[in-house]
Amino acid sequence: MRRHIVATAVTALTASGGSLLAAFSPAMAAERPARTFVADAEARCASMAGQRVAATAIGLPTRGGEVVSATLHNTDRASGRPEFCLLRGTVHSFDRAAPDIDFQINLPTSWNGKSVQFGGSGFNGTVVTGLNVAPGFVNADPAQGQPPINRGYVTFGSDGGTAVGTAPAGSFALNEEALANFSGESVKRTRDAAITLIQKYYTKEPTKQYYVGASKGGHEGLVAAQRYGDDYDGIIAYYPAIENQAMMISWHRMWQQAYDRPGAYLDVTEQRLVTDAVYRTCDGLDGAFDGLISNVRGCDGAFSINSLRCPDEPEGADTACLTPAQIRTMRTAASPHEFAFPLANGVTGIGRYPFLRGADLTMLLDDAGNAEAAGYLGLLGPVVRYLVVQDGNGSLTDFDYRKYEKRVRKLSWLLATTDPNVDRFARRGGKLIIVQGTTDVLVPEELTNAHYDRMAERYGSSIHRFVRYYVQPGMAHGNGRFDLAWDSLTALDTWASRNKPPTKPVATDAGPAAEHRTRPLCEYPRWPKYKGHGDVDQAENFVCTGKPRH
Repeated sequence: MRRHIVATAVTALTASGGSLLAAFSPAMAAERPARTFVADAEARCASMAGQRVAATAIGLPTRGGEVVSATLHNTDRASGRPEFCLLRGTVHSFDRAAPDIDFQINLPTSWNGKSVQFGGSGFNGTVVTGLNVAPGFVNADPAQGQPPINRGYVTFGSDGGTAVGTAPAGSFALNEEALANFSGESVKRTRDAAITLIQKYYTKEPTKQYYVGASKGGHEGLVAAQRYGDDYDGIIAYYPAIENQAMMISWHRMWQQAYDRPGAYLDVTEQRLVTDAVYRTCDGLDGAFDGLISNVRGCDGAFSINSLRCPDEPEGADTACLTPAQIRTMRTAASPHEFAFPLANGVTGIGRYPFLRGADLTMLLDDAGNAEAAGYLGLLGPVVRYLVVQDGNGSLTDFDYRKYEKRVRKLSWLLATTDPNVDRFARRGGKLIIVQGTTDVLVPEELTNAHYDRMAERYGSSIHRFVRYYVQPGMAHGNGRFDLAWDSLTALDTWASRNKPPTKPVATDAGPAAEHRTRPLCEYPRWPKYKGHGDVDQAENFVCTGKPRH
């Protein structure tokens, strides 16, 4: 029988010399793990087509799965992508009426022994290829961080089992299994199918299994930690959509005030008026006038939207100001919201959104007063219509979440990742990195802060053994005034493989006009404060300030 798999031992010793014993030390093995090479990769890859995954190999109900196609891709020197075998396949839903889960797995010919599962986005429904960069490098210079496949990782992702073709977004939720997949069950189904096929290809499983994702993918990362902690060694969750129903309630409240109240909308000029006033007041509170608001709590106390209220004078006066209705719009958007009833895990409300902390107001208000174009509405409408009301013709204007208390509570318990219990993940030695931006208006910082606080209450100072939570001023939902670039995957791998946690990480601004300015990436609740001297574009001239949580 042809032998397909060959594992190397250790590469040459350093030029300066070193003992053979040192070359095989555990520390060196963690730094430079022996790679697995696939001999005759073309034949081996072709043999994967049609491979089956038994239903018993998947930890949740399915009808099993199979590989639909297997294609060997040659090395691409331009992108740095190595030779790899690309598998496309399907996990068949247990309910034949539910969408299947379509997946892609990328198997490098030279494998570092580890795998990275990629999370989805929005309502999922599109296969995540696993060929892109990890969170934190979406807009970065390629020289700063290569995609995991380029580094020798097996990578994989799926469509989350929510593909509906030309049907309306969110309509998958009318099927219970598809909704369960959206809640996070697709994470497990995808992972188990992938691990089975990885083992078939290399004759062994990964030594380390990581999960990376942002937004919905960040939500799925927390699903992995909370529900499937035995499966993962490390997880990266950027701006995780922790509580779907809490965000839905708050988005709808903001939508009603901005678009369903006479005279409450702010046009582009009025939006700029608010933004300029906030930055004039708050930009320098961190010691540097750099276009970033780092001291957001200080800004809460320093800026009052009432300072922009129109004076009592005849209508039509030529004054740059806001009407009482517009003031209410901004207050509604930027104030904590207590709910009429508690959601899963005792969540009773959601903290303020950062619209008076320097966030982009167009996500709330659009540029032309078109409610259907508001940044969050592409999510709000389908959530209300298909998840809550379960009627595609449901009206946002008439919607009142209090009338659907039973359904909202059920959805919260199904979808939320607000459970602070990650005991199994922690006992396994798993490591979790969470990253959040201060100007994210889809997943507000205070939602993520509250979740970390609940975890800290549960684990006390021991939380630092397995969790790092970083907050980047000026970062929004994957962009913003500070477009964070940081090699989070290397940080996670070093921590999980060598037990060396991130130490004083540095954030680089990948924005087109930023010229790679840097800041210290501070652990919550600390923030970067300018020392008062030196280049304001260099991290070395800032210090993380504030009392550490633990």
